[in-house]
Amino acid sequence: MKRRPGTTPSSPSPASSATAGSPCLPRSCRPPATDEVHAMKLKTTLSRPFAWLAGTLLIALFAGIGGCGQRGAESATPIAQTVLVSPGDVVLAHTAALEAGTAFTGELQPAQITNVKCRFDGDIDRVLVREGQSVRRGQALATFRPRDVEDRLRAAEAQVLAATAALRAAENGEARARRLFAAGAAAPSDLEAAEAQRSAAQAGLDQAEAMRNTAREDAESLDVPSPIKGRVSQVAIHAGDRTLIGDPLFQIVDTDTLELSATLPSEALARVRPGTPIRFHIDAFPGEVFRGEVSRLNPTTEPGTRQLRIYTRLANPDGRLVGGLFASGRVVNESRPAATAAPIAAVRKEGSEQVVYRLRGGVAERVAVALGIVDEEAGICELLGGVAPGDSLLTGILPGLRGGVRVTVLAGAAPAQG
Repeated sequence: MKRRPGTTPSSPSPASSATAGSPCLPRSCRPPATDEVHAMKLKTTLSRPFAWLAGTLLIALFAGIGGCGQRGAESATPIAQTVLVSPGDVVLAHTAALEAGTAFTGELQPAQITNVKCRFDGDIDRVLVREGQSVRRGQALATFRPRDVEDRLRAAEAQVLAATAALRAAENGEARARRLFAAGAAAPSDLEAAEAQRSAAQAGLDQAEAMRNTAREDAESLDVPSPIKGRVSQVAIHAGDRTLIGDPLFQIVDTDTLELSATLPSEALARVRPGTPIRFHIDAFPGEVFRGEVSRLNPTTEPGTRQLRIYTRLANPDGRLVGGLFASGRVVNESRPAATAAPIAAVRKEGSEQVVYRLRGGVAERVAVALGIVDEEAGICELLGGVAPGDSLLTGILPGLRGGVRVTVLAGAAPAQG
């Protein structure tokens, strides 16, 4: 074959050689064409990011499953808990005198109350005392006008004279009837009638003399005297008032001794007797404690309420207390002079046990206790066993409180003494 000048003989391509000198091969065995090669490279390039993303997701999934298992294991392990409390939730057990008994309410009244009433009809001339004034026995409280009393005295004396004359006439008639009866000139009935008239006349004279004596006493003493030593509680009259026999004039009370009248539930009868001590408070003197003992018991209960009434005498020499004051207290059935005490709020009921939580070294200790005397009025109780004076106890509602937990007391004041 002739070559053209300036050309270089080219070697035949494999494809052309195969096509020319080789028999025909199947498509799957033939090398891909140029377009197919580019398509395969493009497909491989696009599929690599998706493969990377799928691998990342699988790794994250397995890591999450492992993390869940680890968290499950951690949740099964107890986590140390700390309970935060305020200083007011911490109190100190202490030694105190405790009392317990039956509560009561009552009223103070003067031990002696005397009502002065009018002895006769008359007009009040002067009133000499006022309410609240102290008086002595026999002191004049008021005076009557003398004119009325003197008029009554003169009338009483006139009645005595008339009764005396009637008696003389009756005696003369009786003597005459006896003479006639002795002479046989009078019947026995006439003598009996004369004797009856004489007896009636004598009775009339006796009555007239008694009225005269009373009027004379009234005329000699126009004053209204005080029957006792004490203080004037009520004045029911004024000067110029017209009073009748029996009308109230004054009320005098003896405040040197007062009496507390109080009621108790009838169930307390077995625990109360004369001499049983009591303690009570009076609203007019807050914070002050009064003491006494039962003087007597009413033999019957109060109608309707079935309450038992007790009485206690209370000395009042300085007159500081007055009648009508309201009092509340209790009959002391049990007492302890030196008991280990704490607020009732520190005791918790857990199942069948009474427990307290003692704070020691920043850790709560569960201590089972028994209750002795419970003073509900003061809000404290006696703790028997496991607790000593000076121990710090936890009170109040503290979620998560149990034995062994750590307790942190927030900054503040020192623990309060129960």
